[in-house]
Amino acid sequence: MKTHLFYLLLGFSAVAMAQNVDLKAPASSVTFHPITLEKTQCITDAQRQELAVEIKANERMILEKNPDAFSNRSAAHPLFILPFRAKAGYNDYGYYSLFNQVDQDPATNGHLLDYNCGQRTYDGVGFNHKGTDYVVWPYPWKKMTEDVMEVVAAAPGTIVDKRDGNFDRNCLNNGNNNWNGIVLRHDDGSKTLYWHFKSGTLTSKNIGDSVDVGEYLAVAGSSGSSDIPHVHFEVNDASLMRIDPYAGPCNSLNSESWWIDQPAYFVPEILTLSTHNSDNFDTECGVDENTYQELNFHPGETARFRIFYRDLQMNANTHITVNRPDGAVLYDYDFASPWPDYTAVWAQWNFPFDSSSMDGVYTITAQFAGKTYQTFFGVNTSLGIEDLQQAEIKLYPNPTSNTVFVEAHSQIEKVEVFDVLGRKVLDISPKSEKTELNMSNLKAGMYMAIITSEGKKFVKKIMKQ
Repeated sequence: MKTHLFYLLLGFSAVAMAQNVDLKAPASSVTFHPITLEKTQCITDAQRQELAVEIKANERMILEKNPDAFSNRSAAHPLFILPFRAKAGYNDYGYYSLFNQVDQDPATNGHLLDYNCGQRTYDGVGFNHKGTDYVVWPYPWKKMTEDVMEVVAAAPGTIVDKRDGNFDRNCLNNGNNNWNGIVLRHDDGSKTLYWHFKSGTLTSKNIGDSVDVGEYLAVAGSSGSSDIPHVHFEVNDASLMRIDPYAGPCNSLNSESWWIDQPAYFVPEILTLSTHNSDNFDTECGVDENTYQELNFHPGETARFRIFYRDLQMNANTHITVNRPDGAVLYDYDFASPWPDYTAVWAQWNFPFDSSSMDGVYTITAQFAGKTYQTFFGVNTSLGIEDLQQAEIKLYPNPTSNTVFVEAHSQIEKVEVFDVLGRKVLDISPKSEKTELNMSNLKAGMYMAIITSEGKKFVKKIMKQ
């Protein structure tokens, strides 16, 4: 799935002005950046047949070692959880979007139909998309390096195929069959297929071993016929007939949902919101992105404020408020998206600062689809972005109601916690690799923790419930 970025710069026209209607909107126009993926086949029917033969051989081998391995048969099909999760300690709002569903239309080459009667799928010459693609985004290659998306068993099962050791930063959907992945057999004989793993991250369990629901399988990658880190999740019944786990009016493959709690068709949400020091946006395939994130700005500089959306639909409204360090409103405006529906898109506004700008910590609040999202930045402060790969800091649980644990690979010298008005509310000097923050007496809301380790400062957001 080759990534293409299409940039649509909207001038400050009457149309753009209609989207930012409040007088306290930023003077610059919004820029729009949708993400689309190339629609090519990740595994051919011939390769599926080869895989089916290999699985049969593996099942015979399993039965030779344990004749009762598949004796616990069930007439009912399994019910699934989502086949992935964020790694422990990941504390941003989101990290993926669903790009492609199963193609229900048996015709190929442009005849598209998903379970909900939409076209959130793809096909090509002689093939239909047979699974569901959950794509790591934004910054997919950086997140792959950081092991953000962990693939897990959607239901209890037995490993009947496992492949590892193949290159995992592919940039072409060219029929490459050298994928890393796992196939599970469930009690009713149905199978779930998980593909495109990051090499060397697979579970230590082997073919014939059992896994429980939610058990770790691997990290999402881009092995095989793939050009972006994602997990391709595919389901077959005991007769190897294709299943679409999502029930809907246009699902002709099966009448029932295979989910414990079926996710909605559209899941509008903000995955992350952040400030940046450049208009650059890295898109080179296979290379970890520079995010150009920045927390501290000086007079004469411009903060590029970005919102990364999942399932942004036409006319969907985002209410954006920027508060100064004293709590006064700097910007307060509504943005109604004038663009078509996209599964993944980011928008940018520019906030310039000059000598009249107040020093201190600014808070950005975005209200979208019934949820509230926050971030912060500073003007003439000591806030900064450090390379977290050099000294990874973990905070958990986050969000929290009381205690937050802080862990690092080196000694934590100091932890300072500030509220959204820039007031210091906690200050400890643990001199150890693990410590805890007691936040039970603090009000609900967003806080920022500045953690000093090895002479460097790392900034983390904490959400208090």
